[in-house]
Amino acid sequence: MRYNRFIIFALSAIVMGMALGPVGARPAPREIIVKYKKGSEAKGGLKTQALGVTVIKNIRGIEMKRMKLPESLSVQDAIATLKKDPSVEYVGPNHILKITAVHPNDPLYVTGYYDWIFGDYIDQWGLYNAGSYPRHDIHAPEAWAITTGSPNVVIAVLDTGVDYTHPDLYSKMWKNTGEIPNNGIDDDGNGFIDDVMGWDFANNDKDPMDDHMMDVFGFQIKMLHGTFTASVAGAATNNYSGMAGVAWGCPVMAIKVTDQDGYGLESDVAEGVVYAVDNGAKVINMSLAGDEDVPALAQAVDYAWEHGVLCVCASGNENVSFNMYPAAYDNALAVGASNENDQRCTSMDWGQGGSNYGPYLDIMAPGKQIIGASSMMEEQDYFYNDGTSAAAPFVAGAAALLWSAHPEWSVQKVFLQLTRTADDINPAGYDIYTGHGRLNVYRALTENIETISSIAAAKTGQTGSAVSLSAVRLTTSSGEIANRLYVQNEDRTSGMLVHFSGSVPSGLSDGDCVDVSGTTGVVAGAEMAIVSPTISKCSGVPNKKLEPLMMPNKTTGGGDFGEQVGVVDQYSYPRTMAIGLNTVGLLVRTTGKVQQVGTNWFYLDDGSNLDDGTGNTGLYVDVGLSIVRPNKGKNIIITGIMTCEKMEGSPVARRVLRPRRQSDIRVL
Repeated sequence: MRYNRFIIFALSAIVMGMALGPVGARPAPREIIVKYKKGSEAKGGLKTQALGVTVIKNIRGIEMKRMKLPESLSVQDAIATLKKDPSVEYVGPNHILKITAVHPNDPLYVTGYYDWIFGDYIDQWGLYNAGSYPRHDIHAPEAWAITTGSPNVVIAVLDTGVDYTHPDLYSKMWKNTGEIPNNGIDDDGNGFIDDVMGWDFANNDKDPMDDHMMDVFGFQIKMLHGTFTASVAGAATNNYSGMAGVAWGCPVMAIKVTDQDGYGLESDVAEGVVYAVDNGAKVINMSLAGDEDVPALAQAVDYAWEHGVLCVCASGNENVSFNMYPAAYDNALAVGASNENDQRCTSMDWGQGGSNYGPYLDIMAPGKQIIGASSMMEEQDYFYNDGTSAAAPFVAGAAALLWSAHPEWSVQKVFLQLTRTADDINPAGYDIYTGHGRLNVYRALTENIETISSIAAAKTGQTGSAVSLSAVRLTTSSGEIANRLYVQNEDRTSGMLVHFSGSVPSGLSDGDCVDVSGTTGVVAGAEMAIVSPTISKCSGVPNKKLEPLMMPNKTTGGGDFGEQVGVVDQYSYPRTMAIGLNTVGLLVRTTGKVQQVGTNWFYLDDGSNLDDGTGNTGLYVDVGLSIVRPNKGKNIIITGIMTCEKMEGSPVARRVLRPRRQSDIRVL
């Protein structure tokens, strides 16, 4: 059979493996991002008006505002002034993001050729690798025998835009059916006029067409980075033309967040995430890899997670181990790049740089010589690309296939299914270089992963295990302890921390019956927790506050103390009482005299005289920032959550009690 062969040449300075990142933490001129505390916007607005600061736009969904400064006020001075305003929860610069890249060394190079033989994927080795390293791929053909994707599962691509006229994409594009084209009216009431094809946040208009260009030796070269990533995730397939996409039955939503030079604002990216969620996307692909933790992006990723939408993020291409964002956020799926030999991509694969790594990395996917729909030269429709930007859309497409086959699955379930069924690659087991391994979408569609269903098993199991708890009770409410909720069994036998990377979801109260899913992980202080959680109230179950267990205190006639290797204060105790380390994660009540008092803590004399590793004795009480501390020497009754935590640089674990609210401390 004869077939066409397209040979594509490119200049050496063409971008390879592009990702989006902050440009030296440079802020946008005369712009800041502000978030007011709940109920304080009117008061805070008066302060900003007095400074001459005006609102450019509201970032809906995460309740932040993009603001413009007067010429007389610098970004640094505005931030310093507003940080002192008690009505302001957050203020910071509006960071500029930019396309970054791995560049090949040679002045001219051949990117390779694209072959298409009916029924085979010779050059798309990431889908089906029949070369020297067979089946070091995502096993797409086997997965397609189960599902090729549902038209109800939308993949949003936040990037330089998408060329929605490309022959392999025009039939795949999401269209806003609630909007009448070009009538100048917001027909569907979503806040965007004529957003039929998506939205361009960089230029604030209705056209998300990919116009990405790059200056190479004085020549403007058409790059179309967003078009490339969109095609890897969901190009039209089985049509005798072009290339194959992972989830070729799923629509692609175009959201442009950079200008044609590849520069964009964090506020635009955050708005793009919220737009995708609010308009029905189930998966969001972001080739965003910056080294600065930016609050607007963090809250946008959390917004997506809380609404059941998965953000798939490239880890970046600098061959570094420090955190890269938004990939490093708990509620993002961080993707690294692997080569055809199932190894992490390095400069040996790309010419320079390498796939970033670190403890945040979740999974790998093919990221070397990946073909995609784009155009470096006007007459060409495809070219090869390297990098984590090419790897991420493989995973985004796989997530869309899972939801196509299992629309009832939670975002947490999809996250776990993708990572826990990955093919383990060198080195063995989870590691910071390759995460859980290389994506295998067929295994993700066909294998069941073991899920822990009890608090006791979750607390003693391995980190990274899937957890699904049903009908447990909250012992804390939303907003009481920063980033934390605690759950325990109704019979008060076991309790555990539920840890959030951002703010705790609102509307949850002490005593609510809830279902919780997530993975086991260790947070600061070496406390075992359920991380990246999803949480929902039990249907039809009334609130029932649990009574705290009484924890005897030796100064008031309680049980004996004894030391245990690696921990402090293991009590002997009657079974009806809650003592020492056996109370970890539980709601307890105890009494004692206040000893040392600090900024947001104090020690309670428990009569043990055991050094907790700091030179202090007694029970450490962490009151946070909102609870007033009792005075030294006062006898108190205190209720709170008991934990056991290690201090940084110390091998000793100490008991920590966290009261939830002011009424938990009663002075006698």
